[in-house]
Amino acid sequence: MRPHRAAVALILALTLVGCAGSSATRSAPLTSSSASGTAFPLTMRDDDGVSVTLQAPPRRIVTFAPSATEIVFALGLGDRLVGVSGPYDDYPPAAKRIEEVGGAGDFGVDPNIEKVVALRPDLFLTIEGGDQWKARLRALGVPVFTINSTSLEDTFHDIETVGRLTGTEEAARALVARLRARDEAIEAKVAGEPPVSCFFEVYYPPLTTVGPHTFIADLLRRAGCRSVSEHARSDYPQWSVDDLVREAPEVYLVSSESGASASAVARRPGFDAIAAIARGNVRVIDSDLVSRPGPRIVDGLRALARALHPDAFA
Repeated sequence: MRPHRAAVALILALTLVGCAGSSATRSAPLTSSSASGTAFPLTMRDDDGVSVTLQAPPRRIVTFAPSATEIVFALGLGDRLVGVSGPYDDYPPAAKRIEEVGGAGDFGVDPNIEKVVALRPDLFLTIEGGDQWKARLRALGVPVFTINSTSLEDTFHDIETVGRLTGTEEAARALVARLRARDEAIEAKVAGEPPVSCFFEVYYPPLTTVGPHTFIADLLRRAGCRSVSEHARSDYPQWSVDDLVREAPEVYLVSSESGASASAVARRPGFDAIAAIARGNVRVIDSDLVSRPGPRIVDGLRALARALHPDAFA
């Protein structure tokens, strides 16, 4: 059975989130200042290792990842956003009114080059992957900057990076400080609790989970989970029901993107033999909160922590 188009897009997006480390650094002479204190022209190296120079704070921004869209809005720059990737750019609600530039490529997940150029962006903010279309946009004079969070800490770093790129450095620092405080409070609640063995379902069918080097795996560890897939050799491996019966996870976490309710999971052939499911410990997690490395990621961490350690949040 083939995954439907949205599922393919989800797996591709999740894979991209887990593929690159963050290395953005300010590297060029700075000669003028924005209102927030960030100096322009500004040159920074993105997570693809490409140096990008902006002459002034960008006024026309296109985002090509829902997480980037949420960061831009959280920094108070929604009025500068002229393009987003597609229908998954749905938060905040105002994002749904912005022109979509995606839909090209074999899976419909590449940008429409002509549409992007017509919007005259002075910053195109995206995630890792798509080297060919990125090169085309750069050749046409579009400043493409890649951010790619591989952990919660990396997300905080990338929010501050976007703040520097857009001349909203102070707002970004304040946002990250609030997110950090919430993260520390959540992790403190579960610090005294024994880790709970769990399984996280990204998609079904085929049954797909997360490997140890992914963004979601970092959240699971922080939330007090000992993932049964922590020794997987790939980022988004397929898993078998027989393995889950043997591994006997205490809690079964299922992404809402998988389109499953707790009762639907329990009705699948053979799933009733999995310990967590037999005990009724199936928890549906809002996939937007745990797969988008942006301002709502601490909400995702809290949702995971509560699912794993409900008594700590009673």
